[in-house]
Amino acid sequence: MKKMSLKNFILVIGTLVIAILAIWLPGFLVSRNSTSEVSVITSVPPEYYSGPSESIIKNASKQLTSEQCIQLITGMWESTIAPASEDACTINEFGIRTLVINRVDDLYARGLYPCTLSSSYDQWYSWSATPYRALDTTFQTYAAIYWDITFTKYDNSDYQRFIVTESGDILYAEVRNIKADDTSDPDNADKKDFSSFNPDMKDCSYLLYYYGEYVDTTYNTGSIRVMEHNGVTTSYTTKEASTKEVENLDTSTASSYVNGLEPLEPNTVYTISQTSSDSRTTMKYYVSCQYTADRYRILMQPR
Repeated sequence: MKKMSLKNFILVIGTLVIAILAIWLPGFLVSRNSTSEVSVITSVPPEYYSGPSESIIKNASKQLTSEQCIQLITGMWESTIAPASEDACTINEFGIRTLVINRVDDLYARGLYPCTLSSSYDQWYSWSATPYRALDTTFQTYAAIYWDITFTKYDNSDYQRFIVTESGDILYAEVRNIKADDTSDPDNADKKDFSSFNPDMKDCSYLLYYYGEYVDTTYNTGSIRVMEHNGVTTSYTTKEASTKEVENLDTSTASSYVNGLEPLEPNTVYTISQTSSDSRTTMKYYVSCQYTADRYRILMQPR
């Protein structure tokens, strides 16, 4: 009888121990694992973070001004540059082609570019355009699109290249004679000698394309252009760069947005200061111009 009672007691105690462990042990293990995981800081694997979506980038970028886009493209605002998809652009290839042709005609009329791209019987060009996107490295949310577009004349006698923002700002322009120097070739009779071209650099602010109405244009020690659009007044002041400014100029930095930029030794360097009434910041640029017998180049970069 006593043996039976002892056996029953042991069974009851064992059952109670198992029941208590079944209730307490899972909670203890969960608490211990949770504490160990929370107390340890680890890096998030790259595959779990892909950054803002393309729709967020596109919508956020619509808030950027033309000046902020230039800051992104030229590296004043730290960015990374990569080829862009057509979906990221606000205009297509034909649209940028038309914009550039109109802008070049305007620069030609103002004495900043030695020739036009307007169609005529001897002015037929094939063309190709590649879009690029400059994306800010801080937030990876703001982006600016620009295009690298080239025109080649039907007879391969000249080649023209432009780096242009979607707002129409010309950051780089180049025209080059690519025919061999053969005076006996009648097709070379009209070959241009760009070394005799004297660009009107006091108007170099027109590289920046600004929609608006002219308020005033004066020429004193420099060129001052004042425009107004939607209640915002923007002034542009240009003047020849000082000797010290020219010494400090490094055109190679523009290779970040002018892919394959060859060394540029300017004949003339001007500066542009751009100030808008809705901004406390004055944008400042160098404009370098180089002309040789068979090539003309003009480059805008921040200073």
